[in-house]
Amino acid sequence: MKRIGFDRINRKKTVGTVVRILLAVLLPVFLFACSGNPSLQQIEKESDNPKLAAAVLHRTDSILARGGLSDEEEGRMLLAKVKAQFFMSYVTQNFPPDIDSAITAAVQKLERHDSPKLAESYYWQGMVSNLCYGKPVEGMVALENALLILPDADPEFRARLYQQLSTVYEQLGNFDMAVRYMQQMVRIMDSRDDPVGQLVTHYDISTIFRQNGQKDSADYYLRLAIRERAKFNDHRFDIFNEVFGSYYLEQNDLPKAKYYLSRALMADGRMPDAQLGLARIAWMEHRPADAQRCLQRAVTLADSLYRADGSYRTPMVSFLRSLARFYSDTGAKDEELHARRRLDTVGTVLARHNARLLNEASVQEHDYLARKLEQENQRQNRLRMTFAGIVVLLAGGYVFLLARRYIRRSRERLGKLRRKTYRQTHEIGKLKGQVKEYSKTQADRIIDGKPLYESIERGTATMEGWDKDTQERYICYARFIDPDVFATLSEKLTAKPTIFFYLWKKGYNDAEIARIMNVSNGSIRTMRYNIRRQKQQGDDTNIST
Repeated sequence: MKRIGFDRINRKKTVGTVVRILLAVLLPVFLFACSGNPSLQQIEKESDNPKLAAAVLHRTDSILARGGLSDEEEGRMLLAKVKAQFFMSYVTQNFPPDIDSAITAAVQKLERHDSPKLAESYYWQGMVSNLCYGKPVEGMVALENALLILPDADPEFRARLYQQLSTVYEQLGNFDMAVRYMQQMVRIMDSRDDPVGQLVTHYDISTIFRQNGQKDSADYYLRLAIRERAKFNDHRFDIFNEVFGSYYLEQNDLPKAKYYLSRALMADGRMPDAQLGLARIAWMEHRPADAQRCLQRAVTLADSLYRADGSYRTPMVSFLRSLARFYSDTGAKDEELHARRRLDTVGTVLARHNARLLNEASVQEHDYLARKLEQENQRQNRLRMTFAGIVVLLAGGYVFLLARRYIRRSRERLGKLRRKTYRQTHEIGKLKGQVKEYSKTQADRIIDGKPLYESIERGTATMEGWDKDTQERYICYARFIDPDVFATLSEKLTAKPTIFFYLWKKGYNDAEIARIMNVSNGSIRTMRYNIRRQKQQGDDTNIST
């Protein structure tokens, strides 16, 4: 009981030591995972609000200038700064010159630490590249990078990402991909109670369908947008009037077409499609002077847009196609031929430009995936090394505890063995003396029993008058010369039954045995009965065992 108590105490000590080692290893990891700067988190939250852009920019500049941030925290602050700069400069299109370097540095820092903000940084890198610097290829690659690691639990951010991807693919002339991403955004918006979002997405997807030549799908979503536009009395949605008017013009609903086209926003006078629609209405209403004035204005606006901004290449193709159709309807064959030739030229240039951009995008995306794979391998290697270090540390501590326990028990067993050895050595010494004494006595008894045995064997004497010691000397000599006979005895018998058993095994009959032993026949039968019963009891005991 005392030994069991000590084992329990040692086991409790071992468990307590292991728990302390685990706490010492895991506590720093837990504290690092739970650590966070509340002020930085507040800035990140406020950076999504355009109204707080100025305050966020001021705070991020002061924090970055003060320093003392980790590499990941610095990347998060750079991302918040880029968002604030974008919100403050998007309306005027007067972006700071360092906004691209800031977002690139933020992405690199967040990539090194596989930050949860990495997908958002890719998104803003795509926004800055496409909208601030007119680089749709770089924007597309960054947005696709964001889509690769975007978590499924953020449908709002996913919808914004789909919208930007659709826009950038539309600029690259890949309308199939633009439609694909816009359809995914439409599914997200239709599942939410957001009339404004549904209006914008239905309008955008109808525009892309129309550019892709899918007129039925374009008309379906445009009718949805027109129905949703009627719910709002807000002039901000007049940006849709040009497309609404073009749709009603195709349906020969001239009053509605004229209403929407005449109220299209004339920002910078850059509305060639609206002016072309008004020219067609004037021609259908037999007002040639108004038709010619609107037509001339539409062509002038389109030419100025095409020369000033390369992003108007794709809309220019659609405009030239509508212009050629207008000339065909009015019978101006020469102007129609000139418009179609120019359409072929612009279309060829656009196709080559888009092919080059897509090739560049493929190369950049391949480089990104290779770099991402290398970073993932490095991250996994770091995790493996960290895990292996923790396992080795825990295993070392556990082995150390086991070794201490084994050494302690080995010492205890060694002490027991030494004490047992001393005891056994003492007992062996005593037994040696007893064996020597016993061997000498046994030899004397065998020598004394030889003449007794020989006289019985020759039949010259009987056992009449033998005492117990004489009988034992006879048995000792008989056992010495016939050990196999005595080996069949399962139990030790007294002297007379032993002599009877030996003589019986030697082949003497009962009468001869009675004469030699000088006993009656009844005694012989009794001894035989006792030997048989004893043998049967021994067999039953062996069977039960």
